[in-house]
Order: sequence, then structure tokens, then C-alpha cells
Amino acid sequence: MLLSDALKIPLLNDLVDGGFEYSQLLLAVYEPDSLWYNASLTIAARAVKVGIRVEYHTYEHIPRKIREAFAALELDVKKLEEEDKLRILDSYTIQTGLGTPEKPRKSKLLTQPLKLSDSSIEFTQQIKAGIPERDKRWLHIDDNWGVMFQYNDEKAMLNFSRTRMPFWVSARESTFIIGIMTGIGSEAFYKQYLSAYDGIIDFRSEEKNEQVEHLVRLRLMQGRKYDSRWHKLQILDNGEITLAT
Repeated sequence: MLLSDALKIPLLNDLVDGGFEYSQLLLAVYEPDSLWYNASLTIAARAVKVGIRVEYHTYEHIPRKIREAFAALELDVKKLEEEDKLRILDSYTIQTGLGTPEKPRKSKLLTQPLKLSDSSIEFTQQIKAGIPERDKRWLHIDDNWGVMFQYNDEKAMLNFSRTRMPFWVSARESTFIIGIMTGIGSEAFYKQYLSAYDGIIDFRSEEKNEQVEHLVRLRLMQGRKYDSRWHKLQILDNGEITLAT
């Protein structure tokens, strides 16, 4: 029997009629003072709790801090990693030059290179070799793929996103949520870059009545009816994010 393609992404699922599905490429566009980071951790933690396998790819934060945040959200991180239900992919350490990047023990997929030309070669080789079943059907979250601007030009990033990523997502039968900050690329880049995605989620903040409000909306969802209104977010004491009533 074929597995269902239905994928309920916590925090966001109620914004899409019928929810999400595997093999989608989603983009989270966020302002630097938004709650995207906390939201990304919340989505990952809640997903794991309902049985979805999660890869959390950190470009901007120390892996230890990610584990501490997950622990605050009541995850038994060590056990989940040992059972290969949670993977923390490390593209942060290599940027510091102070250590060797961590790699999940039960996967031989990407070594997380920062040059997209290297990633392209790895993607191609692994797709041709066949993706192992243990590496299929994950929810993959990138905290800040915009870090790649420091190591690649816009042309390389556009080409990678349009030609490599869709095939990689399809081959892995996994859904990717790629976080990228506003204002770090040219206007021409963003116009072309957005077209590569099945869905676009916006995170922003605004000052209202002498308070800062944090908001989320689904800007685009290909082939589905969706709620494009802005929704207010609130943060709990443990860092968890919820939709405000």
C-alpha cells in the first residue's frame, strides 16, 4: 500500500485547505526581527511529537543551542537522534573554522558544503545512485539559507534553486522549508527566486499601539486554496510559537 502524501505541518497546516504534502518546496521569507527562528523550532518540535521525521539544518546557530531549544520544547533530543527521528545538520561549524561539522550517523547524504557547485555534484551523484529509503519522507527545515550569499553569487543560487533543488526534493520524497531573510539579495534575484517554490510563507513584525506584533501569512500555495491573511503570533515562556486567537 502506498504511503499517503498528506503532511500536516504544525503552526501552518490550518492555513491551507487540505494541508501540505510530501515533495513540496516551501520558502519562508522573514524579516530579521520576526519570529521565524522560534517558529522554525516550534514547527520541527511539534512535527516530531506527532511522528514526522525532521531534519533541522542550521546555518546560523550553534548545534548545541538548537538541541537546548528542542529540549526546552520537551524533546528527548538524544533519544530522537539515536532513533534517527530527528537530525540536526550542521553548516554552522564549518563557517567558524574551529571544528568539524557534525553529521547524522545514520545517513550518508550531504556533507553540507557551502559552495553550491559542490552540492550540485553531490545531489547528482546521490540521485543517480538512488536515495535510500531511510532518507526519504522527511520534513527538512533550513534556518537561514541566505548565509549562502557569503559563498555563492546570485546566479549560482538561482540556478541551484531552479535546477537542482526540485529534483532533490522529488528524489527524497521530502518537503523542504527554506528560510531566507529579506533584503539580502537584489530585487531581481528575489523575483526570480520566488518562482522556484511551491509555497511562500511570510514572517514579519510591526509596531502597533506602542507594541511590537509578530505576524505570519501564506503568500502563495500552488494548486491549493489557502488563507492569505496575516495572523498574529505569540511566544510562550519556553520559546514555543502559537497562532494568537
